[in-house]
Amino acid sequence: MGCVVNGPGESKYANIGISLPGTGERPVAPVYEDGVKTVTLKGERIAEEFQQLVEQYVSRSYPRRAIP
Repeated sequence: MGCVVNGPGESKYANIGISLPGTGERPVAPVYEDGVKTVTLKGERIAEEFQQLVEQYVSRSYPRRAIP
C-alpha cells in the first residue's frame, strides 16, 4: 500500500496490508493484519505468499454463512 515511505503507516490501518519494497530495494515486505505486523515476506514470491495470506485472512475474518 502506498509508497515505501508511507506504506507501513498506511498498511497498519488496513484490515490486511503490505508495504512493498521500492524499485531496486531488497525484496522484503512487512505484512500487517488489523494494525499488527504479523510477518515479513522476503524473496521473489512475495505476491503469491501475500495472496495466500489474504485468502486465509478473509476465511478467518468473514466465514461463509448458510443461506436461509
